[in-house]
Amino acid sequence: MKKVILGIDRFLSLFGIFLVGLLAGGVIISVILRYVFSLAFVWSEELLTMVFVATTFFGAALGLREQEHIAVTNFVNAMPTRARKVCTVIAQLIIVLVSIAMIYYSFRMIDKVGKVPSPATGIIRGVYYAIMPISFVFTAFYAVVNILREFIELPDPVKGYKEDFELGFAELEGDQ
Repeated sequence: MKKVILGIDRFLSLFGIFLVGLLAGGVIISVILRYVFSLAFVWSEELLTMVFVATTFFGAALGLREQEHIAVTNFVNAMPTRARKVCTVIAQLIIVLVSIAMIYYSFRMIDKVGKVPSPATGIIRGVYYAIMPISFVFTAFYAVVNILREFIELPDPVKGYKEDFELGFAELEGDQ
């Protein structure tokens, strides 16, 4: 189970890095084309908007895993350990229930309007809207992981994956 959790962590982190890189590169290219060459592509704006939405939804799921979401914890931190554990479990159960509701209603929405093609790319909107249920599956999964962490030993999230993108500068410094 530990390997599955860490594998999903790694996948979502690298997927998020890819999406942010794609978004940044796309915006830079789009701005250069628009202001230097007076070219604007509506389809690229639509795709960049969907990439931005995807970074938000998948980033929220990863933020839950890494406990980087906004939380006011003064009251809970003042509680005894057992009460703190109960509050954590209740909060995570609420997240699971909301995630299940969002999965259900997003599938209903996709069923009703998902076959309509988007105006710029012609891609059916269901492809874009699939971001919602997929990301809420990850959110529910991480909420369950957070509940289990209250009772059993599970690995902490690995944040950043910086070593995957370093250019070998550490080896150069070690040689000197």
